[in-house]
Amino acid sequence: MNSNSKRTGVLISIQDSLVKARYNENVIMGETAEILVEGKFLQAEVLQIVSDPKNAKLGIVEMQVFEDLTGAKIGDLVVFKGKALSVLLGPGLLTSIWDGLQNALYPLGKQDSYLKPGMRAPALDEEKLWDFTPMVKPGDTLYGGHAIGSVPEGRFIHKILVPFGFGKCKIQTIIESSLVNITQTVAIVTDEHNKEHELKLVFSHPVKSPIPFMERSIPKKTISTGVRVIDLLAPVAYGGTVGNPGPFGAGKTVLQHSLCKYALADIIIMAACGERAGEAVEVFKDFAELDDPSTGESLMNRMCIFGNTSSMPVAAREASVFIALTVGEYYRYQGYNVILLADSTSRWAQALRERSGRQGDIPGPEAFPMDIPDQIKGMYQRAGADTGSGGSLTFIGTVSPAGGNFQEPVTQATMDSTGGFWGLSQDRADAKKYPAIDSLVYTNSVYDSFISKEDRDQILKTLQEANDIDQTISTIGLKKVPVEKYVLYQKGQTIDFCVLQQDAFHELDACTRPERLQVINMAIQKLIKTPIHFSNEEGDVEELKEQIKTEFDQLRLWWKDWNANAKSDAELAGLPEQIENFVLQEQYA
Repeated sequence: MNSNSKRTGVLISIQDSLVKARYNENVIMGETAEILVEGKFLQAEVLQIVSDPKNAKLGIVEMQVFEDLTGAKIGDLVVFKGKALSVLLGPGLLTSIWDGLQNALYPLGKQDSYLKPGMRAPALDEEKLWDFTPMVKPGDTLYGGHAIGSVPEGRFIHKILVPFGFGKCKIQTIIESSLVNITQTVAIVTDEHNKEHELKLVFSHPVKSPIPFMERSIPKKTISTGVRVIDLLAPVAYGGTVGNPGPFGAGKTVLQHSLCKYALADIIIMAACGERAGEAVEVFKDFAELDDPSTGESLMNRMCIFGNTSSMPVAAREASVFIALTVGEYYRYQGYNVILLADSTSRWAQALRERSGRQGDIPGPEAFPMDIPDQIKGMYQRAGADTGSGGSLTFIGTVSPAGGNFQEPVTQATMDSTGGFWGLSQDRADAKKYPAIDSLVYTNSVYDSFISKEDRDQILKTLQEANDIDQTISTIGLKKVPVEKYVLYQKGQTIDFCVLQQDAFHELDACTRPERLQVINMAIQKLIKTPIHFSNEEGDVEELKEQIKTEFDQLRLWWKDWNANAKSDAELAGLPEQIENFVLQEQYA
């Protein structure tokens, strides 16, 4: 899609972020353009091309502009760039923080205290030197995606690849091991037409063209996230997809932070797609100070962040998600396990809705585009496991439905497109039950758990029965509930309080690994499956129920203390032993 000639046009219509321009030469669908507004070039993308009814020799393009158009006027110059919206790929991606168009935010901040339209900064540090080691020699035949060398990037080995758009090519020259920056040529290759191309440590790739798999496979291996309710009841596999909807204030951000710290993945990518500016700033500040529990180094050493906030132009939200996806695919191709957290896909869909409305498309439910389910499905389909490279891209998309309405189109389309669903409940959040994932209504997964399906079903059955009894107690009172039902209710309350609820800020309780989870499951199954007999000599049912509550309260306090303190093997074994003693002894008032 490259073009060496300077092709131009002029604005003829401005409708918020959607503009029309009349052009003089051929324009390519999907290419980027720059609009000159008050001396600043603003980035845009061609959406549609139509003939000009006033002049058959000319044409009109519709474009979405990714930056604030304040000051734009009819007649402003448009320069077509001849390439699709692209992302720069290469060493230095990790530790970086960008806006939605891959402008590095910290260099932008040095230019001005406020981000202004038209500001640009290199996506990657152009001065940093990388220790390049060649992996091929002159005369070798390669194809797009093959490695020509490598550089160390923190604790990772970063392969330097032939751009994916290349076909067959031959190495003419390649430098020896040396320190180079990303602007220097490291190799020269000739293509099938004997045309020479210079290769550097970096190259650009169109964000809406998925990076190919070497060998795609079905996600199977389960990720340890450290979050008990997820790993027990709604696990996710390497290369899997998850929708994480919830109303405002239900704890989505804290859950994301926990996943960034404790999920066993090589690389974490965060796309703040329309997130509130205050939350985004908190992410930038907090993650720079957090230590990676697995290495003791800064957590940012294995992260990169796209900070496209709600105060930035709506159109840039769409770009930020696709740029983040492409970076994730790139590291998957390198052979690493990547988790992409997008917050929030609802605001990404709102950008599509606004664009569709301005284009005059026929609206679907709640004015979203008619094809919104297909667009959401296409986005999640870019995740997956790659047997060929050994890498994976796991996509966890946060959804923010208005009013917590899970029946709205984006949430429903996400449920149909993902293999896992972590629905956050406003009621649980209001009751200070965190994480507020509703295990009864909005938890499901097609992936294997660290426990057997039988055990998982048994836990869910007990929780459902306990919830039903709770509804009965709320409706007709405790007196009408039989003692054996009340014992079952207390069992469910114990599992909820001691297992499903977790302290994200406690050093030990914040993360539960599979070995510890197996011990907890042993205790849960013993508690569920063993009948517990309570009785008293007077036969006073009300007094007996009070005694049952007291006994379970003491058990829950002990279990919570175990969550916060048990470290050694002996201490871990104490939980199943405690449950064994509790369920086998006959309780008396």
